[in-house]
Amino acid sequence: MRECLSLSLSAVMLVLAGKSLTSAACAQTVQPVSTPSPIEQAALTPTQAIDATPVQHLFDSPPLERIFGDWDGLQTQFAFDGVNVQVSALTEFAGNVSGGIRQGATFANQIGLANDVNWERLAGITGLSTHIVAVDRSGSSDSQLFGDHLLPVQEIYGSGGNVAVHLVSAYAEETLSEHRFDIAAGRMNVENDFGSSSLYCAFLNNGLCGDPKALPGGDIGHSAYPDAVWAARVKFRPAREVYITFGLYEVNRGLYSDETFRSGFKFDTSQDAGIYLPVQLGWEPRFGSEGLHGHYVLGAGYDTSSGYDDFGNVLASDGVAGFSPRARRGNTQIWALADQMLLRQGSDANDGIIALAGFVHNNPANTAYADQIFLGLIDKDFWASRAQDAVNLLYIHTAISGRLGNVQGVEQELALPYSNGSTGIQSNETVLEVNYDAHLMHGLDFQPDLQFVVHPNAEAQIHNAFVLGFRARVSF
Repeated sequence: MRECLSLSLSAVMLVLAGKSLTSAACAQTVQPVSTPSPIEQAALTPTQAIDATPVQHLFDSPPLERIFGDWDGLQTQFAFDGVNVQVSALTEFAGNVSGGIRQGATFANQIGLANDVNWERLAGITGLSTHIVAVDRSGSSDSQLFGDHLLPVQEIYGSGGNVAVHLVSAYAEETLSEHRFDIAAGRMNVENDFGSSSLYCAFLNNGLCGDPKALPGGDIGHSAYPDAVWAARVKFRPAREVYITFGLYEVNRGLYSDETFRSGFKFDTSQDAGIYLPVQLGWEPRFGSEGLHGHYVLGAGYDTSSGYDDFGNVLASDGVAGFSPRARRGNTQIWALADQMLLRQGSDANDGIIALAGFVHNNPANTAYADQIFLGLIDKDFWASRAQDAVNLLYIHTAISGRLGNVQGVEQELALPYSNGSTGIQSNETVLEVNYDAHLMHGLDFQPDLQFVVHPNAEAQIHNAFVLGFRARVSF
């Protein structure tokens, strides 16, 4: 009933928004799509003088396949007019069959409405596009069921839930100088343009899907899908293979903690604490006669917010000797990310074997997620009779702040409650994931998934958890 209501409300929003919606953010997998017709290809994007990487919105990539076809030609006409409409439904099931605090299973669900408008084609305004995205989320988290609050095994659980329609983003974008400059401003999140990749949601674990969890989990300023803030960013491409991106983002301390911000439609700045300033340098080479593409990124972000409390403040408040209240201004994080196609196996952009790797470091004095590394492998079009299927492998290791661990050690000695909502001393957590993305028919994918969680919640006393699940995705 809730899903039907949400879909109806989304449809109403589509009518109200008319032709000013957008394609953007959440679970983007390695999405198999059919080859667009010439009319669709011409309509989806303006002519590009530079071979720029598409903006990495993290909704489903524009699905030219839909389970109900082309809406009797309406989608093709929209595309020709410069309007790209998307409606999708996503569900993720996960159940831990052993380990953790207890066994159990949950579903997490999302209904999404999104669209890009190319105003150059629609109204002759050179380089202008607008973007609006809305979702409905429901369900619960299996990770929290078995005691893990760090790396959720279902990536669509969390922010954006408990409301019928949640506004993900709403912003305008302008490209200049034959796409060498790209400027965007409005309601956006940092994840849209920094520290993310469209490949990461080949996996279900939220430790990577969207962006590495240590980025939004470790810094309140690094906002992530589906929560947006007032922001602006500029992307400059001095050469075909090189770009640099700068941004300025509101830091809203109520974004995840204040119920009034749950809908995404509360735009005031009453809980602003500072600004987040990210910068990212990217290199996008192509190797060999087959054009094996790669994406290599170095980035850093600084949050100017005041009021970062020291982990030892809770002990200071309890009067423990050697601890006094301390607060800090500012927080820094850095990241290095890479993906490289090793072998091409088909004509689509991601047909082949692609290796992924990344590293994130946060200031361990301010955040629990001190360091995170990941390695991944995507193998698509490996089976001639199932050319749109993929096998995906992932390794994630997250190290917890040693400062937090020391405080928890003192709390253990004094029989005090543990900081950070834990039940013991936190050190590190490792996740291993393997899944098979099966393209069943136009607009329908099914993805069985296995995850093995070592030290859930980074606590050695919690038994390792073995999780079985699946993702099902429908594009309408």
